Amino acid sequence: MRDGLHWAVTTVLLAAIGTAFIATWPNLGAVRSHVDTSLLHDAAARRALTKELVTTPFTEALARWQRQASWLLLRDLGPEVKRGEENWLFLDEELQLHRDRAAHATARAEAVSAIARALADRHIALLVVVVPDKSRIEAAHLGTLRRPPQLDARVRDWTAKLGAANVATLDLSPALAGASPSPFLHTDTHWNERGSWLAAHAVAQRLQEMHALQGEPVPSVVVSKQVREVHGDLLHLAGIDGLPASLQPAPDTDAQSVVETRNDSTDLFGTTAVPSTVLIGTSFSRRSNFVSFLQLASRALVADFAMDGGDFSGAARRYFGGEDFVKTPPRTIVWEVPERAIEAPIGETEAQWLRQPLPPR
Repeated sequence: MRDGLHWAVTTVLLAAIGTAFIATWPNLGAVRSHVDTSLLHDAAARRALTKELVTTPFTEALARWQRQASWLLLRDLGPEVKRGEENWLFLDEELQLHRDRAAHATARAEAVSAIARALADRHIALLVVVVPDKSRIEAAHLGTLRRPPQLDARVRDWTAKLGAANVATLDLSPALAGASPSPFLHTDTHWNERGSWLAAHAVAQRLQEMHALQGEPVPSVVVSKQVREVHGDLLHLAGIDGLPASLQPAPDTDAQSVVETRNDSTDLFGTTAVPSTVLIGTSFSRRSNFVSFLQLASRALVADFAMDGGDFSGAARRYFGGEDFVKTPPRTIVWEVPERAIEAPIGETEAQWLRQPLPPR
C-alpha cells in the first residue's frame, strides 16, 4: 500500500514538474545567459549560479508541491515537523541530540554568568527564564515519536550551572506541566494564552522573591477576551499552509485578550516613567500576550526587546549592543530562553559574541 502511495506522489510531482517547466521556460534564458566557460574555473561563480538556480520560482513551486503532495498522500510533514497523536505537531529540533551539545551548553552558561556579574556591578538584576520544549510538556501526545531520554536533565543541568555562579534562574516546567487546558498550541511551536498566563505569573512571583520589582505599582486589567482560530507556524514550516483549510490539520482555538495598563506615574520632571524591567528573549515573549500578562502579574512596566527568531542570544546581542541599554539601563532584566536553544550549534557570530558578550563600560 505504501509503495502505491509513493508512486502516486511521484506521478503528482512529475506532472507538477512538467507544468512548471512549461510555465517557466521563457525565463530559463535569463539563467542560461549566466552560464559560460568561466564557470569551469571560477568557484564563486559556480556557487552564485547554484544559489540562483535553487531560488528560482520553479524550484520554490516544486518544493511546495512536493510538501503538499507528501502530506495529502502520506501524511508526511517533512524533515522539520513531526506529527504526534491526533492533531499534535512538534518541532523536530526538539527531538534531536546535537553534536557537542554539552560544550555548547557550557559556553552559553559561562557567557550568561559573565553577563550577570557585569550587570550586578551596575546594580541590575538578571533573571534567566527557561521555556521548556513543547515535546517535554506535551510528551503524552507524542504518539510514536521518541524524545531522547538524554534530554530529560537538560534544563536541570544547565540551570544548575547558572545557579552555581549565583545567577537567578526559573525553569517554567513546573508551572506548565499538567496544566489544564493544555498550555501549548497543537499546530504551533508556542504556548497559547493559558500557557503565557501561567508563565507570566511564575516569572512575576520569582521577581518578587528576588525583590527585583521596584517603584510604584502600575496596575493592568484584562478588558476583553475573544476566541479565535490559530493556524500555527508549524503548518508554514511544513509547507502546507497554502492548502485549503479543509485539507490542513484542524486549526487551534485560543483566547485573544486585550490588556490595558495604566501608567500614571511620573518622574520629577513630569514625564511618564520609563519601564524598570526589560524583557529580552524569543518569539515566546512576543506571543499570546506574554508581555501584557507579565505587566499585569508584576504590576510593573515591561519594555519588550524580545526578537522573533532570536534563538539563544539574538535579542541579547541586539539589546546589550544598543543605545537603550547604555542610556536608560533598567533595574531588572528578564532573559527568556527556549530549552532547545541551550544545546543548539553555535554559529560564528554568536561564538564571537560569547567571548565578549557585553561592551566595556
